[in-house]
Amino acid sequence: MDLPDLTSDCSNCAALCCVGLTLDKGDLFAFDKPAGTPCPNLKGHLCSAHSELNAIGNPGCVLYDCAGAGQRVTQMRFNGESWRDAPELLPAMIRDFERLRPLHERMTQLVAAQHLALPPALETERLALLTRLSRAWSDTDKMAAAFDTFIDALRQGGFE
Repeated sequence: MDLPDLTSDCSNCAALCCVGLTLDKGDLFAFDKPAGTPCPNLKGHLCSAHSELNAIGNPGCVLYDCAGAGQRVTQMRFNGESWRDAPELLPAMIRDFERLRPLHERMTQLVAAQHLALPPALETERLALLTRLSRAWSDTDKMAAAFDTFIDALRQGGFE
């Protein structure tokens, strides 16, 4: 099976999480930031405060992992182009990031499930879901329902 890279690679992304995500002031973030607005710490495509994120009250940034969705959108959907150079790309880049991120998160969970002693039927379903998710670019209701059914079956079998 040819899975996309499910590891974040910020050097091949256009800082989509730093622009596309909403930040709510609280335990994880020191300030509010609406989705679609660049983080005030963003310089180019890199965080100017990366080495001190915990110290300045942004541990949510340290904990966040897009599971490779950011670089996949940037490199595969937009051929490495950036909203910085072509601002008109930003809405489409954020839209695709918002759609792809949940798929990558689900694939990460399904990859982790390979270490469980799954019954053959669930292992077959796990592999089928991984195949389907790796080809998908939008988080359809049908894919979400199929994933939820798989997770329910895992819980019923005591595989949590």
